[in-house]
Amino acid sequence: MTGRPQTMREVRLRLFRRVLEHCEAGTTDLAPDVMRIDPATYFNQAYFERETRKLFRETPLLVCLSPDLPEPGAFRLFEDTGVPIFVTRGKDGKVRAFLNVCAHRGGRVVREATGTSNRFTCRYHGWTYNADGDVIGVPSEPFFCGKLGPNDHLTPCPAEERHGMIFVLANPEGEIDLDAHLGDFAEEMERLDFARSEPVMEQKFQSSSNWKFAMDTYLESYHLTSLHRDTFAHVFEANLFVLDMFGPHYRFTFPHKGLGKWIGRPEDEWPIDAMPITYFLYPNTIIAVGSVSANGSSFTTHRLFPTSVGEMYANVRMYAINGVQSPEHLAQMQASFDTIKGAALDEDYAVTGESWPGIRELPQGSRFLLGRHEIGVQSFHRNIAQAMQGLTGDKTGG
Repeated sequence: MTGRPQTMREVRLRLFRRVLEHCEAGTTDLAPDVMRIDPATYFNQAYFERETRKLFRETPLLVCLSPDLPEPGAFRLFEDTGVPIFVTRGKDGKVRAFLNVCAHRGGRVVREATGTSNRFTCRYHGWTYNADGDVIGVPSEPFFCGKLGPNDHLTPCPAEERHGMIFVLANPEGEIDLDAHLGDFAEEMERLDFARSEPVMEQKFQSSSNWKFAMDTYLESYHLTSLHRDTFAHVFEANLFVLDMFGPHYRFTFPHKGLGKWIGRPEDEWPIDAMPITYFLYPNTIIAVGSVSANGSSFTTHRLFPTSVGEMYANVRMYAINGVQSPEHLAQMQASFDTIKGAALDEDYAVTGESWPGIRELPQGSRFLLGRHEIGVQSFHRNIAQAMQGLTGDKTGG
């Protein structure tokens, strides 16, 4: 088989071949060398402010998937960057994003987190807008002397729907270029066919730590045997990590235990559909496909957002890949979600939360050492450092 894989099954088959080769050889994917990073990248306030502007205001961010806005009039708040925005699907089927700010006197137009409506009314003075952002109702309109103009509508933000995903740039004066942002990773996202999925459950996981410190926990399997010894250590291989890069994005897997029994057996017997695959969508999103599902029938999105240099949360949503098939399927998904929640809150985010205050006390010049097997963490920090190059005052992160 040559060239790029065309189907998800081909992707899984190729990955399974690679993990079996590693399993047989006792090897794993490795970075060319170790990497040292400045701990100040996790606590320097000035760096954090430049970082959040670059990564969360000037970079396209995943807001939700297409099934989260299933019909005309469906809307959802997106305020995770600190910019008040809502996204909605118009009668023409197009997704648009607007500042959640009334053009009259700045009142909040949408107050519910999600819902369906073809009209949005500011409760301050009652100005009403349609899903295109146009003002369609102004109480006592004659007092405005016919002076309503093109600027008296909701302020749009760049938004685009692609591959069953909805992206927004949290800057009304910016421009979104998804082709440049996704690059070859677009093909990977399209192959996942998110448009057919069904949203099932959603929750925020919080941690008193820097958002990158929390993100690091997703990007390596080195910690499984110690931090997750009672949960995931019995499920996944800890020292077998396969990663493919697509610019700043990547796809990786640390497979289930018990691989050795498949060595030498015919490929058509391999359980490739159950193999977990995780995608990192730069700068802040993890898409875990079948990671704790016995049959690969669900996936979760983890979108990490900072609220300050030392506080963050992950908005975690679980979807059924082809919709919920039965009450048993729903129960299995709930159990999977509970497992993810427990591991995140009691283990990953617990250790980052209890550790972050100590990092701030390290003397200037300290450096953390990332091993060759921590290739995902290395890539994450390297790509952020590259994005920050040239920004005024940046001397941190390398």
